[in-house]
Amino acid sequence: MQWQQWMATVILGASSSAFLASAPIALAEDEPKPEQLKQMYQDTLSQLKSAQERKTQLAAENEQLKTKVADLEKQLQAKNTELAKQANASGEMFFLRSHFSAWHEFLRQYPRMQIKWRVFLESDLLTPRNNIPVFVDPDWPWSAQS
Repeated sequence: MQWQQWMATVILGASSSAFLASAPIALAEDEPKPEQLKQMYQDTLSQLKSAQERKTQLAAENEQLKTKVADLEKQLQAKNTELAKQANASGEMFFLRSHFSAWHEFLRQYPRMQIKWRVFLESDLLTPRNNIPVFVDPDWPWSAQS
């Protein structure tokens, strides 16, 4: 058992030393010159300014898109109410048509009723009359004396 542990330790040590030996050695760089630092500072400032400008530009675009969305929502609401009105109208029309067809089916099953219905429609009962019943006597004071 000790022999196996010793062999595992040797193999582990050899592989770790080979790994560490293959790692590159980092050399220290020279410190940047003041001109380079100023240039890097100016570059960073210009990047920051452009990022701020882009941020305000995106905020303006966002506001424009919000107004467009609000307008589209209003249009959608108007279209929705219009479609609801059309649906109600078509529902009422369906109701009337179904009753009309049911009435015709009823009249077809009862021919005598159909004849009476035709006579009723052809009669003069549906036309408006010009004779308005008089509830007040237009000659009232003189007609009451005689």
